[in-house]
Amino acid sequence: MSEAYAPSRSLPAKLNRRFTQWRAARPVHLRFDAPMLSVCFDDFPISAAEAGARILEDHGARGTFYAAAALANADGPCGVNFSPAHARTLAAAGHEIGCHTFEHADCAVRGAYASLHDIARNRDALAEMGCGPARTLAYPYGETRVDLKKSLPARFAGARGVLPGLNVGRADLAHLRAYPLFGAGALGAAHAALAQAARRNAWMIVFTHDVSPTPSPWGTSEIDLNDLLKAARAAGVHVAPVCDVLERRR
Repeated sequence: MSEAYAPSRSLPAKLNRRFTQWRAARPVHLRFDAPMLSVCFDDFPISAAEAGARILEDHGARGTFYAAAALANADGPCGVNFSPAHARTLAAAGHEIGCHTFEHADCAVRGAYASLHDIARNRDALAEMGCGPARTLAYPYGETRVDLKKSLPARFAGARGVLPGLNVGRADLAHLRAYPLFGAGALGAAHAALAQAARRNAWMIVFTHDVSPTPSPWGTSEIDLNDLLKAARAAGVHVAPVCDVLERRR
């Protein structure tokens, strides 16, 4: 199993990260006719492709699976990753296969051109898997640069980071906000944000990696994912992939 990479937490890195998160590259005013929830699985392990997809489908919902083609079939810190067959099965079932970068590199520490090349390489690899063109992007580790955000190809309707918050009102389509479903206090924060999204007709995005009874530090249990979806249904929150929600914005 490969070791998990951690972006720099030095003071300069933190300051640059905050500047990048708040500097809008595709400013927009988001409004929706109903509250929305998108469930994302980053990287994505087999457990997400199987257990995660099954739980969503049990609720009549679909999710977004962000794939870095170089990680396919690899044993990672969250378990063995997806195969091309998993990606095709998910796409055929109506889930979104989104784009990471091919190598899953930290986009904050490499030039924008190198990241764009890696994104294009991933696009081609996913097409070879039979998944069709990806319509949204998630930055690996949530890390990016202002010049990369400004240079994203127009084919991407949106790009997602890891800064918590609801997507409503003033927003940045090149840096959509999202809540983790892992880590200390994360589930409580997610349920509180879901209730707020229901009140405000806002769009909430959540992300995780593996889904299992004994998840990794970056994963979510089957029970917790199911509970979140039950709460969404009870609150009248519609669950849909990222690309579908972007088409519903007013």
